[in-house]
Amino acid sequence: MEGEMQGLAAAAHGQQDGAVRASRISGFEDLAFGSLAGMAGKFVEYPFDTVKVRLQTSGSQVFSGTVDCLRQTWQNEGFRGFYRGLTSPLLGAMAENAIAFYAYNRIQSVIRAASPATPADAPLSLAQLLLSGALSGSICAIVITPVELVKCKLQVENVRGYGATPQAASQSAVRFSGPLSVVAHLLKTQGIAGLYRGIAPTIGRETVGVGFWFGTYELVCRQLLRMRAASDPGARASKEDLGPGAIILAGGCAGIGYNATSYPIDVVKSLIQTADVRAPGQQGAPGQQAAIARPGVLSTVRAVYTRGGIAAFYRGLGITLLRAFPANAAMFMTYEYFCRLAVGLRGRGARQPAHA
Repeated sequence: MEGEMQGLAAAAHGQQDGAVRASRISGFEDLAFGSLAGMAGKFVEYPFDTVKVRLQTSGSQVFSGTVDCLRQTWQNEGFRGFYRGLTSPLLGAMAENAIAFYAYNRIQSVIRAASPATPADAPLSLAQLLLSGALSGSICAIVITPVELVKCKLQVENVRGYGATPQAASQSAVRFSGPLSVVAHLLKTQGIAGLYRGIAPTIGRETVGVGFWFGTYELVCRQLLRMRAASDPGARASKEDLGPGAIILAGGCAGIGYNATSYPIDVVKSLIQTADVRAPGQQGAPGQQAAIARPGVLSTVRAVYTRGGIAAFYRGLGITLLRAFPANAAMFMTYEYFCRLAVGLRGRGARQPAHA
């Protein structure tokens, strides 16, 4: 019993050390390291994301499943097809993760300040961490909605030509040359509001998803620290002592937590944002397209349910979870080790004697 209590105390001390470490990371470092983490994760996940969006927005008459989508994308577009439209989401991922980590840590400081009973260097409860993540996610949604919109349109617009006759394929030719052409078209036809089509489900997805993203990561880290402390009560049990394997596990689980909780909302978002490029008969230059009815959230939810029941809200989830683990492991590994490097370099500089 005494050893167990020592282990729990050591785990709590480790979480406290983590809180102290977070307070030593500046806002600029949060933005920089979060940006690098977003870049690393996006390169890993993007091919899977392309398949996910195409499965979400196309019925079974286009793709029979994940493997068929992979096969058709490779046959029709080759390797580059999986990275179609990468520029916009790459920049968006850098901005999103920079804001997410920055806001997450700053919101924790606000929560501590608003809770006099919580010491400045004490770990927050999991409920408080979930709240911090949810609030940071809602802030991120404002930034990434235009990025998601452009990405989804580029990923989906040429799918209508798959399996079509040469004449039909030419009529379904790609209309956008890249992210800038999508932005220019939206501004010309819909104004600034056009860039924020689908913002409501994006806010919903990010609020739920990012809350569970950070919450799951912190939960797994704390469990690993408790296990470490219980096995060796006298050992130091700090988050900074968790090795690459532990960070990979916690980061991968965080990605699964994000997608498992927010995926149905993401399906609705993708359908709303790609309604125009999926509509039949919309060929030709962007400026010559006919007006398309813009579906709302409730009508899209009803349409998805009518199409395939509850299962339709999870179409493409398999490949999403497959890419979620390595992509998010890469993100948290990048962020954690850059933070450790920054703290270590400052500590080493402080220990060196001043030169005369």
